[in-house]
Amino acid sequence: MSIYVMSDMHGLYDRYLKMLELIRFSEEDELYILGDMIDRGPDGIPILLDMMDRQNVIPFLGNHEWMMLAYLEGMKTQYGWLTQYSGGMSTLAAFNELDEDVRRAVYEYLRYETCLVKMLRINGQDYMLSHAGFIIEREDWYTGEVDDLNKVSDLLFGLGPYSIRAIPSLDEQEPLIHVVGHLETGRIADGTPGKIYTRTFGNGRSLIDIDTGCEYGESGVLSCLCLDQKRVFYL
Repeated sequence: MSIYVMSDMHGLYDRYLKMLELIRFSEEDELYILGDMIDRGPDGIPILLDMMDRQNVIPFLGNHEWMMLAYLEGMKTQYGWLTQYSGGMSTLAAFNELDEDVRRAVYEYLRYETCLVKMLRINGQDYMLSHAGFIIEREDWYTGEVDDLNKVSDLLFGLGPYSIRAIPSLDEQEPLIHVVGHLETGRIADGTPGKIYTRTFGNGRSLIDIDTGCEYGESGVLSCLCLDQKRVFYL
């Protein structure tokens, strides 16, 4: 059994499937996907449908899934999901082509079965998984416990106290590795495009950013981190 983490496939269904082949993903393994499965690429809905059929794939809510849910629930937000950059138009068109019962299943999957944060202990090492930042109040948090999507928007957009910039200011404790996506590693000052970003801070905490720019299509890279083997796969 191996434990994998992936993030930010952004609608590139073919590359997602190729990554599953590359890591030889089996029913004995676990895969945590840290959100932004949809938008920008054309096939976010097929990615979601595939994930829904896999008991050992654990979905997280990203800011793009949050924008989709906010739209479906009629919320007025400052974020423009239905813009060319965000890519929500193609996702919504594919969603609307589904049968009504499948649309309901996709909505409920995103609304009630996705994680916001998950703590894992693997080979004596503690990991905190989330889309864009961190939560220190709760160890495990699911959207099914959130009655108002506005309560979690800062976390999913990496704003305020949930910014990864705040990690160095947290109290010292047992070494904890925060694994996130959301911020493409090439946009980090000392990051490298197409490669995961790792950094250890003075308080003993570490950051691993696995968003290596799959959203850029053929010029982008999808990465997958195997936590138990401490190995990275690139595609």
